[in-house]
Amino acid sequence: MKADVADMDKVPAGKPGAERPVQRAARRHSRWVRVLRVLFPLLGLLIFAGMAGMIILFNFLNSLGIGNISFSADGLVMDRPELSGHDGERSYKVSAVRAIQRLSDPRIIDLETIEANIVLNPEQDAKITASRGTYDNGAETLLLYDGLQVTWSEGYTIDLADVTVDLRSGAMKTSQPVEIKSEKGDIQAGQLTYDQKQGIVRFTDGIKMTLFPGARGM
Repeated sequence: MKADVADMDKVPAGKPGAERPVQRAARRHSRWVRVLRVLFPLLGLLIFAGMAGMIILFNFLNSLGIGNISFSADGLVMDRPELSGHDGERSYKVSAVRAIQRLSDPRIIDLETIEANIVLNPEQDAKITASRGTYDNGAETLLLYDGLQVTWSEGYTIDLADVTVDLRSGAMKTSQPVEIKSEKGDIQAGQLTYDQKQGIVRFTDGIKMTLFPGARGM
């Protein structure tokens, strides 16, 4: 079973003032689609602006031989790396407890206890937290996993077991179940993919959507 967000926001027409239950459900459904079209580009922005920037900072400081860098049995370690930046109204800040470049394969950097915040405007912000991440410079991929959660100030939360990001194309995918929760409803799916170029979010494998009729704005 597949559900393409790009094709899910058609609301059946009805007579004015006589909205049927199916029309109300479709309208709530359409609102979910619009939310998803904001959430996933937002997630991509956080990862590209923040996580990728942190890796660049790590490699830069490593090449200069400065910063909070030390050697351990695990590899080359940077303690509490942090990166921030802004673009007009938007600003971001990314931090981790440790970033470790593997001795066995210097192309791979492991991140521990990751937190990323982005301010979209004075009224909206979002946050990503994950216990672990792995950046593969050779494959140009970033894997975030173990307690991964995205929260948006508009009242939405995404819980994922993992997400893999292709840093070349911006595509994202999960290999385990994902759940999006809010006061307005929930979405559950076995897997999720996001095509940044096409702007399409695709849920597969056991999709379940629950809409709460009494929620405000629905």
